[in-house]
Amino acid sequence: MLKKVDLHFHSNNSDGSLSVREVLELVARSGVKLAALTDHDTISGVLEAKKVAEESGIFLVSGVEISTMYKEGEVHILGYDFDMKNKKFNSFLSSRFKARTDKVVKIVNKLNSMEYDITFDDVLAQSPGPFVGRMNVAKALVKKGYIRSPKEAFTAQLIGDNGAAYVAPDGLSPKEAIEKIHEAGGIAVVAHPGLYKNSKQHGLKEEDIVQMIEWGLDGVEAYHSKHTYSISKFYHELAIIHGMLVTVGSDYHDGIYPLEFMTIPREVVFELTKFFERRQGHRVREN
Repeated sequence: MLKKVDLHFHSNNSDGSLSVREVLELVARSGVKLAALTDHDTISGVLEAKKVAEESGIFLVSGVEISTMYKEGEVHILGYDFDMKNKKFNSFLSSRFKARTDKVVKIVNKLNSMEYDITFDDVLAQSPGPFVGRMNVAKALVKKGYIRSPKEAFTAQLIGDNGAAYVAPDGLSPKEAIEKIHEAGGIAVVAHPGLYKNSKQHGLKEEDIVQMIEWGLDGVEAYHSKHTYSISKFYHELAIIHGMLVTVGSDYHDGIYPLEFMTIPREVVFELTKFFERRQGHRVREN
């Protein structure tokens, strides 16, 4: 079986629907040999993920996804292969996780001012663990009967980006996130750049990527489950031109595993595998 790579997926330690074991077993069944669990602002599931990965024959690198703000839009920075025991990085992530909870409280308050009868406890009830995010708010709105599906919450009228009840992350910049990842010995990659949007643009432009390179960005997630072929090609070529690492992420949360439907050039899989083999000094298993 041709080796596959997935460096972006979530467990129920953040906003995924599956446990750490369940999601690692899912990616293993799909032939993934190089992987990273990238929960939002937490690495609480990574140690368990490493254990399951060893059982499943997966080469797993430490991972996390950090939310930042850039030009009035959200940019997510993925961190890989960092020191799990770095105290400063763990403290930073703990503060980010708390900021997420505070953000949801503000979203609930906005919804209340819009006459939606919803409480923070209603939102928490939609989460299997301590993590809460917009998806949990959306599920609470479904539970209350205000909308029929979580997708309906992510609109301009409710909690979509810059929507009526939207609350932006607390101002952390991509530069700061990149620096924190580097301080912990990791590499920093911009997630799904084609999905970025603010009031003036959709998708990060070359000038944006160049700015982040100046801040120390190491790679670009050119291949993402919601990128079209042309978008992936654009960011792949952009990354190569600027000497960046090209990465792959399904961004799996629930439902059908999207990596099954993604077309990834073999050279990208090969280069990623060799890159992390060099960093960690051992070979990814074939079977």
